[in-house]
Amino acid sequence: MDLNIAIGGPQGGGIDTSSNMINRAFAEAGYNVFGVREYHSNIKGRHSYNHIRVKEDRPRSLKYPVDIIVALDADTIFEHLEDVGPGTKIIYDRSFESSDLSQARMIMRDTARRIKERLDGAGFPNTVKGAVAYMKSQGGVPIAVPFNDVVAAATSEGPASRYFNTLGSAVTLSIAGLDKKFTIEAIKQVFSNKEKVVAENVKVVEGAYRYAAENGMAGTPLKVLPKKKRFLLTGNDGSAIGKLMGGLRFQTYYPITPASDESSILEEHEDFAFIEAEKKRLKKGGVVVVQTEDEISAVTMAQGAALTGARSSTATSGPGFSLMAEGIGFAGMDEVPVVVTLYQRGGPSTGLPTRNGQSDLLFALNTGHGEFPRIVLSSGDVEECIYDAMKALNYAQRYQLPVIHLIDKNLANSTDLVPEIDLKRVPVPQTLRTEPLPDFHRYTLKTENGISPMGYLGKDIFWMTGDEHDELGHVTEDTEMRDAQMRKRFKKLETALSEIPQNDMAVLYGPQNADITFVTWGSQKGPILDVMEDLKAEGISANLLYLKMFMPFPTQFVKGILEKAKLVIDVESNMLAQAAKVIKLNTGIEIEKAILKYNGRHMTEDEILKAAKDIYEGKTKEEVEVLENGA
Repeated sequence: MDLNIAIGGPQGGGIDTSSNMINRAFAEAGYNVFGVREYHSNIKGRHSYNHIRVKEDRPRSLKYPVDIIVALDADTIFEHLEDVGPGTKIIYDRSFESSDLSQARMIMRDTARRIKERLDGAGFPNTVKGAVAYMKSQGGVPIAVPFNDVVAAATSEGPASRYFNTLGSAVTLSIAGLDKKFTIEAIKQVFSNKEKVVAENVKVVEGAYRYAAENGMAGTPLKVLPKKKRFLLTGNDGSAIGKLMGGLRFQTYYPITPASDESSILEEHEDFAFIEAEKKRLKKGGVVVVQTEDEISAVTMAQGAALTGARSSTATSGPGFSLMAEGIGFAGMDEVPVVVTLYQRGGPSTGLPTRNGQSDLLFALNTGHGEFPRIVLSSGDVEECIYDAMKALNYAQRYQLPVIHLIDKNLANSTDLVPEIDLKRVPVPQTLRTEPLPDFHRYTLKTENGISPMGYLGKDIFWMTGDEHDELGHVTEDTEMRDAQMRKRFKKLETALSEIPQNDMAVLYGPQNADITFVTWGSQKGPILDVMEDLKAEGISANLLYLKMFMPFPTQFVKGILEKAKLVIDVESNMLAQAAKVIKLNTGIEIEKAILKYNGRHMTEDEILKAAKDIYEGKTKEEVEVLENGA
């Protein structure tokens, strides 16, 4: 089975609850799910939707056209006008049919104009009924359901609209052929500890399945797969879990989308128990999470905690990261081990505050004035977020520098079923000294790897300013000391490059020699791995050079791959092909072909496949803009 579902409605209208029900119901039946949450930057009202893919094996990407659209409001019909294909089932409330596009106040003016032009051009009225007719002309299968009547027949507890998201999800699962018991189990999980709520929603589920059966809508029963132990997580969840596993003890943040979710998760789990390895017993622990007055305070407060010996981090998005630039420079000058998790979104300025982007790579590599070493790494799937967050804390402690961990918004808001988490995959060394060192020189030059002994407030005597300094930390502008301290700091990158495993920096997926070599980073990893399989089925071999670390950069490995490649295609969610620029800077190799998407929506398997085949067949210009998919 390969099923793509889009469920949409007004922001704040229970869309996440609906998708959670669908995800959990399929998971209970042994299937794998993957999804992305798309939402407007307002609190309530504008269109939001979740795109979900269900497969027997583990899905890594999403596809259009979708197989089922669930519209919990009239706007969803208009917004997803182009997302249908032959056989797409369109589930909507029958009462929506008279709704007119001109009355859809929550649809953006530019979007409404584009929808109107499409309907007018095809000769259909600007109503939901007209939009549904247009979808039908494209092969869609309209399914009008009397939402109010079905709910009213099931329960009289509260207004019927309260249960529309449950009804839409249940009808979808019935049409997909999923046994009702799995849907009920999902309801119990979603509304755990709320017996009354569970009871009423179960009645609605039973009513939805009954309505589907009576009206010939129930699908062929799906086979039940062996149930496996997995975790339904987002990228935000993964990073938070990884930080806790990596020994995080202090996190700061100022609220900003989509970074805030990570800190909220940590706040919910501030008190926990961990296994004390030597004594093999549970020991109480915790993490302090502080919401600061701004991002400047967030990054500097995190550094203060780091200087006491606590593993420390902060999390932010583009505008907040801009404010952190000077503080990150301080960490570079004074060699403070701090992690900054940078959730990328569309910019510049406020830009697209709830939409995807990968346009902060060059900024992360160059943020802060002057020159100082930092480690910049990125994650490409939810599972990677867990272990990369652990590694980021290790890198900060080992090399005493700022570590910037890049997670794009698409990944932050992706939902994936992750296999059991391996607690031993990333060892967490204990580096905290308990006793002061005699004759302590915090920034000693007597080091072959550039790493001086770490200084801890309250244990060691040393000086800290934002100025250049000597080995004790005293301010200096002496030319020889300046040269020596600069060389010492940058020596750390050579050390890191020699110590960090190759697979933690860059990976080649697929055959050594291929017709197409894709280059990417971040959340395009999954879609490209799926595209490689699609191309193989058509007789075209492909591999993927997947970049994880940009400073230090694995120059020789990347150069060796690209020098042998026949056709190289860079795939990124930004306009300037930023990773390709980093590659050229480090290797001298210029990548001429690119698939770029920067409209804020997630990349999908189908659009990358089409663009790649066009390039392979020589049908396009050097740059292919991918703009088609996503409401």
